[in-house]
Amino acid sequence: MKVSILGTGSWGLALGKVLHGNGHSVSFWTPSIAEAEYLAKKREYKDKLPGIMLPEEFKYSTDMATATEDAEMLVFVVPSQFIESTAQLLGKCRAPKKIPITVSATKGISERSLKRMSEVILAHVQWLSEEEIVVFSGPTHAEEVAREVYTAIVAASKNEYSAKVVQETFSNKSLRVYTSQDLIGVELCGSVKNVIAIAGGIVDGLGHGMGDNTKAALITRGIAEIRRLGEALGANPHTFSGLAGIGDLIVTCMSQHSRNRFVGEQIGKGKSLNEVLAHMKMVAEGVPTTRSTYALAQMSGVEMPIVNAIYETLFNNKNPKEAIDELMARELKAE
Repeated sequence: MKVSILGTGSWGLALGKVLHGNGHSVSFWTPSIAEAEYLAKKREYKDKLPGIMLPEEFKYSTDMATATEDAEMLVFVVPSQFIESTAQLLGKCRAPKKIPITVSATKGISERSLKRMSEVILAHVQWLSEEEIVVFSGPTHAEEVAREVYTAIVAASKNEYSAKVVQETFSNKSLRVYTSQDLIGVELCGSVKNVIAIAGGIVDGLGHGMGDNTKAALITRGIAEIRRLGEALGANPHTFSGLAGIGDLIVTCMSQHSRNRFVGEQIGKGKSLNEVLAHMKMVAEGVPTTRSTYALAQMSGVEMPIVNAIYETLFNNKNPKEAIDELMARELKAE
């Protein structure tokens, strides 16, 4: 199969490596000429995937039409802030004779429209329909997938056939893909878990008075918040106890690979958000997603106290220890 990946971040490159290993032809689109030339020449990206050599067969282009020509599958992996502009570029391309299955592997919620990533893509690529959209999400750190660490992920689509095509295309001896028809639930899990992971990092950074009990409580109550929001928006409640839900939340809150956990950890140690972001080479999706999740919860009338606390900490300079104390002092109730 000919697959075009839109974005050359660590996750996009890791997925390209998986697809190449499965015998597929892989090309990439990036808006950066310098990045395209660097990847083609060096065949590695030390800042994003250190120690991983990329196949010499990979092709890179800054022209959307060239990068996606005759593609049988498209994979969006640009950061959520750029999903709209990327979809607009793709939408301006001539509709292919055969519409490719389009995978959204980007985790986030649009700050401007509060739409999920698949909804943003559909809004700007008029020749696509919901039948071709598949969301790809789960506990999958790019560094480990690139090194062929045993991993499981979910491909979700309202069209069972499309989900199964993605399942068969990506699955191999180290990556096991499950299918789902709960596109809403899988997409919300992948987005909002990054907000809870920032809270997990704050717990790590504060240190005193925090421990394994604290992190376990945070993860458990965090998934309860994500589930409340998901159910309000029409998701299947069972999704939140699966790989896309609790699975992805656990790995993002616990792992040293997690950029969102790292952001929280640094804030817990006393740094400002601007200080932390200024020294990061990769995007922490949980920061913009905190804004959009906060707004979406307000709009939906859903109670999300942990998300609210992270919002106040990141954007209104609330002391993180005070935020945790206030969460612990909330009115007592049944679980």
